[in-house]
Amino acid sequence: MPQTYHLDIAEYPVSSLVKIVSDLIISIIETNDKLIITNDPSAVTHFHSRAVPNIGIYPYLTRILKFASFSNEVLLSLLMYFDRIAKLKKTRYAVNSLTVHRLLITSIVVASKFTSDVFYPNTRYAKVGGLPLCELNQLELEFLFLCNFDLHIKLEDMQAYGDQLLMHAHKQQRTLLENITSPPLSPHCRSLTIKRKRQDDDHHTTKIQKSEARLDKALIPLTKSTICTKIYSSRHHLDTMLSSYTHDC
Repeated sequence: MPQTYHLDIAEYPVSSLVKIVSDLIISIIETNDKLIITNDPSAVTHFHSRAVPNIGIYPYLTRILKFASFSNEVLLSLLMYFDRIAKLKKTRYAVNSLTVHRLLITSIVVASKFTSDVFYPNTRYAKVGGLPLCELNQLELEFLFLCNFDLHIKLEDMQAYGDQLLMHAHKQQRTLLENITSPPLSPHCRSLTIKRKRQDDDHHTTKIQKSEARLDKALIPLTKSTICTKIYSSRHHLDTMLSSYTHDC
């Protein structure tokens, strides 16, 4: 039976969902960047940057969350807005390395205003997002036209989208762990390993036996007087060491 996933939109940590959404957007960018037509001037929009910004997706979303906090509904909404724009075949506005930052800050502004009665003014969003206020205002209006002013998302659709997103994240994590863990030995490799271990053990045992045989030949039988002499000499040597140590103290 396949495992089912349920994203608690109200209680799930926003910071954790930010990481999941960032990973998904990065995978989308890697695909869309291959489709960029650099020589087509008509493909450039107001959302395009001159160069790829230095800040990554996850740090950028984390920065916005820290200084202009948003909810899980906003994160899920912006993903669904991106899907709606893509379904309208507006490929000029595809999420890629040049457009993603402006699309993110603008969609967060739009989704925050639509899903919540409490939101920040555009001056704050512009400062946090690193854009001039006049540019953010223009991007917000253009984004609304891109969505045909259709911002409403049914709760069941958002929940289904969140569940799929959570399932995708768990699958990606499981795949990563499987790639990190070394694969088990095949039966042939296991038998070779056991055989090699037995050979090493036999070689080690033979080596010990030869060492014991050489040691037996080197030993000289000691008489009782010889043993007593050796014990006395060792005691005398110890007494000498103790006396010198005491003298030094």
